[in-house]
Amino acid sequence: MTAPTSAPYAIHPLPELAPGELLQHYEGLTFPPIERRLALRAPARPWAAAVALGGAGPVGLAVVEPAPEPGGTAQLLSLRVLPGHRRRGLGRALLAGAEDLAAAAGSGVLEGSYRTSWRSRAAVEALIAARGWSPPETRLLLARGETATARPLIARPAPPLPPEAELFGWEELAPAEREDLLASQRGDPWFPAILTPFQDEPRLEPGMSVGLRWNGRVAGWLTMHRVAFDTVQYSTFFLRSDLRRLGLARPIIREVVRRRLADPDVRYGIVAIDPANRRMRDLVDGPLRAHLPERSELRVARRRLD
Repeated sequence: MTAPTSAPYAIHPLPELAPGELLQHYEGLTFPPIERRLALRAPARPWAAAVALGGAGPVGLAVVEPAPEPGGTAQLLSLRVLPGHRRRGLGRALLAGAEDLAAAAGSGVLEGSYRTSWRSRAAVEALIAARGWSPPETRLLLARGETATARPLIARPAPPLPPEAELFGWEELAPAEREDLLASQRGDPWFPAILTPFQDEPRLEPGMSVGLRWNGRVAGWLTMHRVAFDTVQYSTFFLRSDLRRLGLARPIIREVVRRRLADPDVRYGIVAIDPANRRMRDLVDGPLRAHLPERSELRVARRRLD
C-alpha cells in the first residue's frame, strides 16, 4: 500500500512509461540522471514510475525497471523529490509507490543501489530503513580518479613481455577464443564467476579492454565498462593463478590506461573492487593510490514484495 502524503500532494502511478516520454516530461526529476542509463542500454521491459503531484505539477518521481521474469528482481532506477518539497513524506510515498508498481508487474524483489559518496546518503539510508528494506550491503569498493592523474602510468616505456605472452585489444577476441574460455570454465572453473569478462556486455568498452594470451590461449584480462558519458569503470581484472608472479599486471594496466587516455571524452576512471579481493585492494591502496585518490562504496538494499 502506498504511504500517505500530506496535502496538497498526490502520488500518481504510471504502470508503463516509455523512455522518450520520461525524458520529455520528467528528466529533471531523476536521480541518478536517467539519461545516462538510456545512453548505455535500452530497457528490456517498459519502465514504471510513481509521480508526486503538487499544485504546480510534478515535484517528485520514482522509476522502476520490472524484473525480466516473474518473481525476479526489479530495479529502482531513480528517486528524487525537488528541494522545495522535501521533508513532507513524499520520498517515502514514492518508494512505496515504486514497490507497488514492481509487485504489480510480477517482480518478487525490488532492489536499489547507492554510493556512499552521495550527499543524500543519510537520507537514502533513513528512507529505506523506514520502508523496511534489508540493511545495505557493500557490493563494490570504488576508487576514482581524473584522467590527468593516470598519465604518469604510461610515462615510462612498457616493460618487455615474456615470449609466451601477448597483449591484445578485447575487440580482437575471436569467436573460437570466446567459446574456448566458456567451455574451459564449464569443465573446470578457473576464474571466479564475478570476474567473468563477459558481464554486462552492452556497456563493455572493447576498444579499451585488454586481454592476455599465454602460449596462444587467453589467460587474463582487464575489462572496461562505460558508466557515464565521461566515466569508465575498470570492472574485471584477472590473471591465471600460475602467472601472477611474473610481473604481467603492470603491462596490462598500462595498456588499458593508454587506450583510455586516447578517448578525449573520458574525464574519470573508476576501479570497482570486490571487497573480498585483497590483492586488488592492496594494489589500489598502494601503487595506484595517487592515481585513484577518491574512495566510496556501492551499496545495495532490497525489499521482498509480498
